[in-house]
Amino acid sequence: MIENSEMLTLNDKFKFLCHKNIECFNKCCYDLNLFLTPYDVIRLKNRLKLTSTEFLKKYTTWHIGFNTGLPVVVLKMRDDLTCPFVSDDGCLIYKDRPSSCRLYPLARIKLKDGEYYYIVKEDHCKGFDEDKEWTVREWLEDQEVNEYNKMNDLFMGLISSKYKSNKKLDDKEIQLFYMACFDVDRFRGFVAENNLLNTFNVDIKDDIELMKFGINWLRFTIFREDMLKLKE
Repeated sequence: MIENSEMLTLNDKFKFLCHKNIECFNKCCYDLNLFLTPYDVIRLKNRLKLTSTEFLKKYTTWHIGFNTGLPVVVLKMRDDLTCPFVSDDGCLIYKDRPSSCRLYPLARIKLKDGEYYYIVKEDHCKGFDEDKEWTVREWLEDQEVNEYNKMNDLFMGLISSKYKSNKKLDDKEIQLFYMACFDVDRFRGFVAENNLLNTFNVDIKDDIELMKFGINWLRFTIFREDMLKLKE
């Protein structure tokens, strides 16, 4: 649950520490409803040396979000409901763990006047009993969240475009959205095969640049926003 629903700024403080010797170690990696962002997928698939298509097939499911009407990618749990990347010693992909794992025990919201954070308290978590104090800013830096937030904001801009347009995507647009946002390796082939390289400036060899292009291309193509410049 979110503690008191109090919004925290970057300079606000909280107490928390997670470590291997804590009573609840790994319990937060059980029965998760963990949404993945496009940047999460890129970090994970590269860490595992898989294509995005292979990673998505092996480790995720997806559905249409009830509120957004857009594809939502969710990490699949093991049969025992544990995270597929957790071991007795902790996270197997720790340096490339998803943004929501990095943020925990915080949740982030970005408003027009800035970004704010909430403390998420779960009954099993004993990390709040530890005597380690952080500012929100210090926590973000320690967990290397800032680059994730920067990339995720690009994706949130796309979702915002959907809300502003009030457009209902058809099946073809849903598939394009899923591919361009999450299946970057398949999107790379799509860009080449459909001569988009002759129309737009894009570095298809770089996963991150291709992800950024995919997001802007969707805003340009589906929501008719002036996000891309045509080659002269």
